[in-house]
Formats: sequence, structure tokens, C-alpha cells
Amino acid sequence: MVNLYRRGRIGEKKVANYLKEKGFKIVRRSKGSRGPYDIYARKGENKYYIQVKTGSARATSKEIRRLRSVAKKRGGVAVVIHRDKGKHKWKYLGHW
Repeated sequence: MVNLYRRGRIGEKKVANYLKEKGFKIVRRSKGSRGPYDIYARKGENKYYIQVKTGSARATSKEIRRLRSVAKKRGGVAVVIHRDKGKHKWKYLGHW
């Protein structure tokens, strides 16, 4: 059985690969689970700060506030990508 941390890291890697296929450049993946975003990516001139959730996990209001704050300060796009059963559902939280 895979623990939740490992499941999340696996999900983040799969989302990073998915983003690469869609033309995104992965600039950085977080080294742990404590930061406001899991993936920092670029596409064209846009900067994306992405929080990845897998399975039944959902972004908390605190996580959403932190993600929006970082994207706003850095002039980027805040996104939560929920990955479940191989599908990716995007939730845009704002573009600054």
C-alpha cells in the first residue's frame, strides 16, 4: 500500500509529464509538501503556480489563499489540478 505522501509525489510527477506533453516547461517541482505550490511551470510568457491533488484529496482554503498570494506577488497564474483515475481537472484561481 502506498502512503499519502508517496501517492501525492507520484501524482505530481504524472501531472508534470502531462504538462510537458501540453507544451509547458517545468521550471521547478517542490521538494516537499509544505510549499504553496507543487509545480512551477511556464508556457509562453505565462508563469503557472500549480497545486496538485490526487484521489479524494482537495485543496483547503488555506492552501488556496497561499497559492493565490504567491501567484499574485509574482505575476502568475494560480491553478489547482486534481488528478483522479488518469484524468486531470483544472481549477483556475486567478491570473495576475
